[in-house]
Amino acid sequence: MEEKEEKSWPRLNLAQELENLARGLREGSLTAAGGIWTVPPEVAGKLEIREKKGRLVVKAKFSFETLGQYAPAAREPVAGWQEAFKAVKQRLGRRFREMQQAVLKGDFPPRATLEAFSADSQAMARLAEPDWQEAMTAYLAHVEALHRAVKAGDLEALGHEMEDLRTAMVTCHREFK
Repeated sequence: MEEKEEKSWPRLNLAQELENLARGLREGSLTAAGGIWTVPPEVAGKLEIREKKGRLVVKAKFSFETLGQYAPAAREPVAGWQEAFKAVKQRLGRRFREMQQAVLKGDFPPRATLEAFSADSQAMARLAEPDWQEAMTAYLAHVEALHRAVKAGDLEALGHEMEDLRTAMVTCHREFK
């Protein structure tokens, strides 16, 4: 479950929400996303505060593993999904780099690499979270266009599609990571 809220806050209400979050972190227990989560002593995070062109932006992001807090029966499917997702993502990255190298040399990617990339892209779509569907649909459209460019023998279109795919992947990682 995800809690994302973007709205205009009265300053004191925002301060109260942040104080509640800070209290939970200090005490080692957060109530969020439909559960009560034990916070480990070390938490990965990032705090960014910047002023740019008359606007102050504060971004706080932190994460910690919660899988150990799941009931044993619920833990297995999530762990399996995580492993499958990681494996597909690694293969996609490796195959994309192989295709990029071919295109940079002015060649078409090997057929086997292109087919494996397409199969892994379909696997990624099956593993995608519901809120990723729009981004996955656009990504898969680029994969199809990549195939059309190869079939047509159009290196220029292939280069454009590779760049569009790269942009789609970067955007997806940034938005859904």
